[in-house]
Amino acid sequence: MQQNSSNTILSSPSISSKESSHPPVVLIAGGSGLIGTALSQYLLGLGAQVRILSRSAPTKAVSGSNPTYFSWDPRSAVMDPAALQGVTHVVNLAGSGIADKAWTPARRKDLLLSRTQSVDCLAAALQRASEQGATPVQRIVTASAIGYYANGEAVATEQSPKGSGFLAELTSEWEKHSAPLGTWAPLTTLRIGLVLSARGGLLRPLLPVTQLGLGACIGSGRQWMSWIHEKDMVRLIVHALFDTEWPSGVYNAVAPLPRRHLGFMRSLAKALHRPLWMALPGWPLRWIMGPRSTLILEGVLASSQKVQDQGFVYDFPDLDVALNDLVGKSGL
Repeated sequence: MQQNSSNTILSSPSISSKESSHPPVVLIAGGSGLIGTALSQYLLGLGAQVRILSRSAPTKAVSGSNPTYFSWDPRSAVMDPAALQGVTHVVNLAGSGIADKAWTPARRKDLLLSRTQSVDCLAAALQRASEQGATPVQRIVTASAIGYYANGEAVATEQSPKGSGFLAELTSEWEKHSAPLGTWAPLTTLRIGLVLSARGGLLRPLLPVTQLGLGACIGSGRQWMSWIHEKDMVRLIVHALFDTEWPSGVYNAVAPLPRRHLGFMRSLAKALHRPLWMALPGWPLRWIMGPRSTLILEGVLASSQKVQDQGFVYDFPDLDVALNDLVGKSGL
C-alpha cells in the first residue's frame, strides 16, 4: 500500500460511507507512546482530526499540527464525556511498557491493570455514548501482542493456541477485556511484534552499543525475532481503520520475514558498519533480569500471512532495508 492509497483509505469512510466532507476524527488511547506518537503524526498529515486520551496535560506539543487532548483516568473509570463526541474511529494502544521494569508482583499487576482498566474504561464510555444516542463509531483497533503465543519453532498464526507463562496470560486477559469493544463497531485486534524505531523501543539500547562495536549475540542466537518497522505498524493500523472491506478479527502485526537473533544482530552491525564478534551466554541475563529475560532469550515465530491476504503491502518487508532506513534516522 503506497502513500496515495493511504489517502484513499483515509477519505473513503468519511466521504463515501458517511456522505460527508468532514475529515475523520480518531480518538487514541495510549497516544503518547512509541506507536501512538507516530500514528498521531501520520493521521494529522493525512488530514484527520486526532484526539488523545491523557491522564495529564501534555508537557510538550507534538511537532506539526497538534492533536487535541482529553483527560481520562482508567483506574477510576473516568473519561471526559466530550472526548467521544463526533469521533469516527477509535484506537487503543494503552498499557505500561512491558520491558521497562522488573516483573515484581506489583509490576505484574500494573502491567495487567494498565491494559484491562483502559479497555474497560473505553467500553463504558462507548456504552454511555450509545445510550445517549450518539452516532456510532465506524471502526475500532486495539493492541495486543505476539506474547500470546508459545515461544519456539512452531509458526504462530492467529489460530494458534495460547502459550504458557506470564506474557501469554497477560495478553489473553487483555484480549478478553478488549472483546466487548466489538459491541459498538467492527473490532480489529493487532498482536504486535517487536516494533523497530529510531526513537525508542528495542533499538534504543542496541543502536549505541552496536555503534561502539560492542554489539553481541545473546543466548543461543536461534531465538526468533518477529519484528515490524514503525512505519508499517502505523500504516497497518490506518489500513485496519479505514479499509471498509477489512474483516474484523485478530491479526499478527509483524513483517513477513522474521529473523533469528543472531541474524538480526548481524544485520544491525552491518547497517552501522561495525563488526559483530561478541557472544554472551544467557545465564547472566536470567540472573539479572529474572523472568523478564524471556523477552530477549526466547521468541515467537509469528506469521504475517493473514495481514497480507487482506491486501496490505509492506514498505519494509526486509530487515536489512528496515535497519538501513532507521539507522539513517538515528544520526549514528
